[in-house]
Amino acid sequence: MKIVAVCACTVGIAHTYLAKKAIEDECAKRGIDCKVEAQGGLGIENELTQADVDSADMVVNAIDVGIEGDDRFETKREENRFLKVGTSDAISDVAKVIDQAVEMAKRADAAAAEGQKKGLFADFGKTLLNAFNTGVSYFIPVVVIGGVFLAFSLASGEAGDAGMTVTNPFMINLNTIGSAGIAMMIPVLAAYIAYSIAGKPGLAPGFVLGYLVNNPVTVNDTAVSTGFLGAMIMAVVAGYFVKWMKTWKVNSTVQTIMPVLIIPILTSLVLGLFYIYVLAYPISIFMGWLIDVLGNLQGGSAVVLGLVIGVMTAFDMGGPINKTASTFTMALMAEQVYAPNGMFRVAVAIPPIACGLASLIARNKFDDADRQMGISAIFMGCIGITEGAIPFAVKDLVHTLPGICIGSAVGAGLAAIQGIQCYVPHGGFIVCLATNNIPLFCLDIVIGAVVAAVILVAMKPKLNK
Repeated sequence: MKIVAVCACTVGIAHTYLAKKAIEDECAKRGIDCKVEAQGGLGIENELTQADVDSADMVVNAIDVGIEGDDRFETKREENRFLKVGTSDAISDVAKVIDQAVEMAKRADAAAAEGQKKGLFADFGKTLLNAFNTGVSYFIPVVVIGGVFLAFSLASGEAGDAGMTVTNPFMINLNTIGSAGIAMMIPVLAAYIAYSIAGKPGLAPGFVLGYLVNNPVTVNDTAVSTGFLGAMIMAVVAGYFVKWMKTWKVNSTVQTIMPVLIIPILTSLVLGLFYIYVLAYPISIFMGWLIDVLGNLQGGSAVVLGLVIGVMTAFDMGGPINKTASTFTMALMAEQVYAPNGMFRVAVAIPPIACGLASLIARNKFDDADRQMGISAIFMGCIGITEGAIPFAVKDLVHTLPGICIGSAVGAGLAAIQGIQCYVPHGGFIVCLATNNIPLFCLDIVIGAVVAAVILVAMKPKLNK
């Protein structure tokens, strides 16, 4: 029997090589012919050729992220000769992994005559988890580029009616680079989620759909952008749509242009129109309803308005709900009503700062990659960029969202009680001089971030050893 394998962990250091050695040692002990490729921090080592893959009885991927050359294994997937596990599975119980691989190979041999194939949505939960981890691993450097350059450039600016205005020519260039990083963040996330599910043909549609959902689409006179939540949804749909298209039986001539022409064009067309006509329309109605709700709250309790604005700000971190709160507060600014904007500008800074603090405090619940993201997130929170929390939400939405929503609500609620007013359309500590109470504005951000961080740490499970 021959087994080939690929090992790749999130960081690309320890777990990749520990899993590789464990698989090699176990196969050697059983007399199984084995070749293991590592995709780690040094790149691809001991690379599997297509001939290696084709001649194998079984392919084992011990991976935590998407890998290069995933399309090499398409035939093995169709033959049910493909097993995907995590690197921790291969390290902690490699015998079980190899037992499972051997058993799958035997079943594939028995089923070969009947042509049984694995379903399109097999291992759906594990596939989604790997896809989201892959998206995060690829877009973290983009987030860092955008966050760091924007932090330095905006810190040199002055608060004005249009937000933070940067006048130094060099800092303007840094701001341009940082803005490019932030603009690319969501498309990169979507592209590599789709890539993890469908392989290389999913990249182009992922980039296009990620850009589409992150930029305003006008529906019913409402500009709709769905941010990272829309990107995650459309990337998963695109991934499976492409994966399905790859199963189409076409002649050899058409097959050569499928991945570079037919798949990207058809996927982008069908799913792009689906987003605009099916998803964006109800979202535009929902956003209009939310503005009406906020307008009604404006005449009532300021605290309730602050709590609602805080939750909306953190809920989708730059998505349609966040943008609705922003639109509402800026509309009131045009009428010289600045208190709701003060609530919103406190709230925007809290999610990324909270995520950063939590990652630095709870070392047994966040890994090294999280802490690197956390430092960048704190910078982004200080300059009022809520999107700094997105990497944490993508990796673990269930345990992240409650804490940041509550923390933002607390911060915005305190701003409402204290009558904080912000006179510019920007947030974070860097606009404190453009508020009517500098110490309380900063204190509300700190209190909200600490509350959110405490909840995050309490809810987050410990890392698996």
